[in-house]
Amino acid sequence: MLSATYSELLRGNRNYRRLWIGQMISELGTWFSFIAELGLVRVLSGSPLATTALLVARTMPFFLAGPLAGVIVDKRSRKQIMIAADLLRAGVALLYLAAAWTGAVWAVVACSALMSSLTMFFEAAKNAALPNMVTPRELLTANVLMFSTRFLQFTLGAALGGLTAAQFGYKVAFIVNALSFGGSAIYIALIPSTAMRRAPAVSARAAEGAKDDGEAVQGRFFQDLRDGLAYIWTTPFVRGVILVNIGWATGGGMINLLFDRVGGQVFAGEGNRGDWNVAALFTAGGAGLFVGMMLARRAGAWAAQERRAGLFIGWSLLAHGIFLAVGGLMPTLALMALWVAASRMILGMEFGVQETMMMRVLPDEYRGRVFSTDRALEISMMTVSTVIGGWLLIWLDPRTLMVMSGLLSAIPGVAWLLALWLTRFGVPAGAVRQSYGD
Repeated sequence: MLSATYSELLRGNRNYRRLWIGQMISELGTWFSFIAELGLVRVLSGSPLATTALLVARTMPFFLAGPLAGVIVDKRSRKQIMIAADLLRAGVALLYLAAAWTGAVWAVVACSALMSSLTMFFEAAKNAALPNMVTPRELLTANVLMFSTRFLQFTLGAALGGLTAAQFGYKVAFIVNALSFGGSAIYIALIPSTAMRRAPAVSARAAEGAKDDGEAVQGRFFQDLRDGLAYIWTTPFVRGVILVNIGWATGGGMINLLFDRVGGQVFAGEGNRGDWNVAALFTAGGAGLFVGMMLARRAGAWAAQERRAGLFIGWSLLAHGIFLAVGGLMPTLALMALWVAASRMILGMEFGVQETMMMRVLPDEYRGRVFSTDRALEISMMTVSTVIGGWLLIWLDPRTLMVMSGLLSAIPGVAWLLALWLTRFGVPAGAVRQSYGD
């Protein structure tokens, strides 16, 4: 994959630049707020079950809202969906202030559920629109830059959120988050709606929907949903990637809970709420993902051949899980953070290449449904993993559970490699070529 440079992309593609700047603003606020949410629940309750409830509330709506979001972003204005989601998320961010004032854990959990539901719509629209906003040569670079920025903001937001929570309390973080969504909406409003769709792929379906107006959404919703699922099932590579992501989530889904328990309890001293320790683990994870994403362009260039690309995905997932398991054995916070960063760096490289491959092979008219289905199923498994992890923490030490989490995350890599070696499964040529699937 001979890709554009970052400077070429940002200088030459104004619409992508606007989307990227908006995401830089909103992602910083999101992770800034996340540390505050975890800390607030920990202070108000102290129970791992309450933290589990918060994390489930952040993930379950992705499964519930995913099918609806996928159909809507394939049929309606992606720009309008993104702006509406940003403005509504700004309002929900302010509701956290009321939850903090009342001291009700359930209110924090409810706000998180609502925020995640709106985020599902935003992410589905953004993922479906992004390949249409860039050229084939820019696609890998655009993906890497978008996600590496997200993980950099994750790193900075977690660190700043931890410092702010320790020094000023949690309310400041919620206000910053609300302002960040407003900033994102302003930048997205500057992008033309036509830049977010491929006109030839959508025009026929748009014309069909125009005939029966509002009845089309109700009358064709389940048919559109079935069409998307049928496309996934009959496309081996797409099906394989989604199954691998679901498998990864069996172990990876509980990692946020483990970071909270390890940082807030195992390494927290007496009289210390553990906010900075929790933030340190999230910061290490975010830094690793950022570095991995920045290396994804080189990894993509190396994997620009079907066989290599397939091996890259399998070995990366396997190594990521093993590194995470080793991190659970470390005796100090610093050493654990180092192994976590290394594990996430490998995962970041794999994710950047995998996501670009998917975008290359997916037709525009199915892209929203496929990505939302992938995300919904992965998030649902993360929810199950989080619930089981919260239950296991009643009997197991968080370190032991982190080792188990890493080993579970490695299993999909083994399954992927076995499929490559023992069956005719493989990466299609279109996934590693600079062209869109039709």
